[in-house]
Amino acid sequence: MRDMSTRRHRQRSLHSWRRTIRPYLLVGPGIAILAAFFLLPSLYNIWLSFFDISLFEIRTGGTFIGIDNYLRLLGQPRFGRVLYNTVFWLTFVTVLIRLVAGLALALLINSDTIRRWRLSSVSRSCVLLPWVTPEVVAVAAWQWLLHPRFGAVSQILMQIGVLDEGIPVFVQTSTVWLGIITILVWRELPFVTISLLAGLQSIPTELYECAHVEGASKVQAFRHITLPLLRPVLAVITLLITIWTFNNFLYVWLATRGGPGSFTQVLATELYTQAFTNYRLGFGASMGVVMTLAMVLFSLVYFRTVFRRSMDDR
Repeated sequence: MRDMSTRRHRQRSLHSWRRTIRPYLLVGPGIAILAAFFLLPSLYNIWLSFFDISLFEIRTGGTFIGIDNYLRLLGQPRFGRVLYNTVFWLTFVTVLIRLVAGLALALLINSDTIRRWRLSSVSRSCVLLPWVTPEVVAVAAWQWLLHPRFGAVSQILMQIGVLDEGIPVFVQTSTVWLGIITILVWRELPFVTISLLAGLQSIPTELYECAHVEGASKVQAFRHITLPLLRPVLAVITLLITIWTFNNFLYVWLATRGGPGSFTQVLATELYTQAFTNYRLGFGASMGVVMTLAMVLFSLVYFRTVFRRSMDDR
């Protein structure tokens, strides 16, 4: 009897131990992959930022200089200009345009007129075309469209008499950011539009019917029904596209390579230039750390503001 009870106790202990350890075994591989691909490179980048090391001194390890890279970065005269380009032109302007234009397109596709004419599927397909276009192809296509001599836009504007000669959009400082913003917004707008369209279609139609019965106008319904119920979707989309755009490298580099001169340099292109063109790997790593800290700080402030506003509304 004692042997049987001891055996049962052991079996229960083994079964309990298996139930306890099983979740960790299932989650373990995923955590290991995340650590290998995200955590370890980030820690290595932080470690590099404290060294004066070039691309050819990785084996030797370079010279430890502490926070000198960060002091040099913050003391650079051009750092203010690069930061302004990143925060204002690349991020704030394009995010604002995409949110406004994306909401307008989502409302249009979700409208009764589009549904009545059975154009919803066609409209969604047309909106998705820029999104499925590779970034390199998008930049090349718009560089051709905006070419001062052979571009379709310049030819049309000259034929209708708006321009006497083509404008070198990506060469002169007065128009270069307009060209970059056009490419970025055209390519990235579909994500915002489709996401907001999904949010609009999740709103119960009964709310609009009740508002119509109560005599509310479309503007009032949009203000008091659509916008409040879209706020969670807008909050997530704003955070995502802000982080993606702030760290974006492709559009500026492919369109202008930071030119003319260094007029359109942003943090990502400046990091690449310093690390892989000037071979100042430690200095470039410090810029990467600063960019990461900036986005972490923005995310914390943003979430705190959004959640506080949501709690106040409740």
